[in-house]
Amino acid sequence: MERTLAAFSAIVLLIGCFSGCGRGEEPREIKMPDITFMYTYSFEGTYQLTFCDSVGNCNKAMTDEVCTMGLDSLSEKFASGALDDDIRLVKNCDKTALEKAYTKLVKASGAEGRELKYPDSLPAVEAPEERWYGLYYDKDDKLRKVAVHANTCMTDVTTGNEDLNEVYEWFSDTF
Repeated sequence: MERTLAAFSAIVLLIGCFSGCGRGEEPREIKMPDITFMYTYSFEGTYQLTFCDSVGNCNKAMTDEVCTMGLDSLSEKFASGALDDDIRLVKNCDKTALEKAYTKLVKASGAEGRELKYPDSLPAVEAPEERWYGLYYDKDDKLRKVAVHANTCMTDVTTGNEDLNEVYEWFSDTF
């Protein structure tokens, strides 16, 4: 009787495990865009753009045309090599660290609290506007960006998401 009960319990356990396993979303490979992280600076008509590509190269835009380019156009032209004369390699980073930060960014990109949390009021000063972004593909394979940090009116603005704040720390320390 005890053996029958033990065998029955084992069968119920196996059936429960196999019927419940794998019901969630299937894991998918994280696809990195050609441009993974981006820093922008603007102040009184002066623009700067620095970005990190998927192999760990940090590039700086050398023309205002590239600095003010839209995300889709920038990504498309960079991928095709059309920007080679308009950008300059500034630095390289460890590819493993880049992939780790990028994975954290993608997982946090749809999470609660990922928006920048601006204070109720900002100082009335004229100061540069700085923004740090991570770029990722959404479920429809469309390129999106998520702001991971900003500095406006000499005030740091962070997200409510600890993972995105850690991505910013890595990005600002690395580049």
